[in-house]
Amino acid sequence: MLTKLNPALSAPLLSTLGAVRSGQWIAVTSLPVDDRAVTRGDGPLEEVADAIFSFLPVSHCTPTPLVGWLGDPEDDAHLDAFFAFQGIVRDAERRTLEMARLEDLPAGVFAGAAAVVTVPSTTEFVFFVCVGQGEHEVSPLVAAARDLAA
Repeated sequence: MLTKLNPALSAPLLSTLGAVRSGQWIAVTSLPVDDRAVTRGDGPLEEVADAIFSFLPVSHCTPTPLVGWLGDPEDDAHLDAFFAFQGIVRDAERRTLEMARLEDLPAGVFAGAAAVVTVPSTTEFVFFVCVGQGEHEVSPLVAAARDLAA
């Protein structure tokens, strides 16, 4: 049971996150996502990330539970978003977590996420997190090309 409710944890966001099972991935992004239903985060990245990880644990069953993509990996604002997100997850989990970086976003990458949360930002980013507790199987983030073509 939650003892304190983060104000950025809105009812739609809570409902979306509550449906995610251990071993599944969530995406937090500033990009528009047209091909599926998304939940809008009510606040900036830091507030939304803090709300998410006050509710969801990060998986221990994959060596890389954090994966990030930045629209401009050389820009300070993009790097700030990357390290802020990683730091919030680390603080919530109280463990060291490194974030893998994607050079490009593979086609259909959002299909591998059980939930997509959008946040308003002028920087372009996508952060994927594998969530879960206890023993569980980790779902693949990116489906094989033959599965995407079907």
